[in-house]
Amino acid sequence: MVRLRRLALYAALPLVAAPAVVAWRVVHGGGDAPTRPTYEQLVAKNYRVLTGTQSRALVSFAATLHACLVTHGGTAVAWPVASATRITMRAPGRSARELVRLLTSCDPAVGPPPAKSSLQARAGEIVLYLPKQCLLDPAQVGTTQS
Repeated sequence: MVRLRRLALYAALPLVAAPAVVAWRVVHGGGDAPTRPTYEQLVAKNYRVLTGTQSRALVSFAATLHACLVTHGGTAVAWPVASATRITMRAPGRSARELVRLLTSCDPAVGPPPAKSSLQARAGEIVLYLPKQCLLDPAQVGTTQS
């Protein structure tokens, strides 16, 4: 009789332990390592929603910059268009390198962009925005282990 009880206890142990293990894995994340966002995902979400004051400062800077760009041969650069997170100036057919040259020629007259903002030349457009965080290009700085 004692052997039968022991055998029943051993048979029931997995039935009791399995739900406990499942519950523990659910509470503690299932044991899977969290996936880190890719660089592209970080870049796509690296915009802050602008306050009224930030918007006015960026729009004013963008208008001044646009006037200078047109004066220095950037006639193909469109008027700045503002959204909730950034200001863009389209420049179809212009490479990022060409746009950087134009921006550099305007730097003495216009000065730096407003505090904490980022001014970027991309292929076909100039973007002005407030980043959430500094994202270094991993191809330029190499990879580091954390």
